[in-house]
Amino acid sequence: MPGRTRWLKIKHVETVDTGIVAIAGSPPRLPRRSATRRNLAQTAQLDSAQRAKVGRTLAHGIGEALPGGRHRVATPMLAEVEVGTTRHRTVRFVRLREDLRDPS
Repeated sequence: MPGRTRWLKIKHVETVDTGIVAIAGSPPRLPRRSATRRNLAQTAQLDSAQRAKVGRTLAHGIGEALPGGRHRVATPMLAEVEVGTTRHRTVRFVRLREDLRDPS
């Protein structure tokens, strides 16, 4: 319409591979969230398929308990995450990278 301003909002995300260092949630019930090595950020909540995949991968690789219902990951895992680069920075778990090895 003439005389009206149109705005286009562009969200920018960067896809990176990072190590998973901890999970949130009780081990028997599969993880709810993951904490990444990249700036020790916590990801948004995992969906049911992601929880199942990470839970199967971590079957015997859960380490010591941490405060807040989190647990260290004893078995190194590499994950693909999307990191938002806007003011409200978010980290979203995309998938495990089983095709790559964790360099640590």
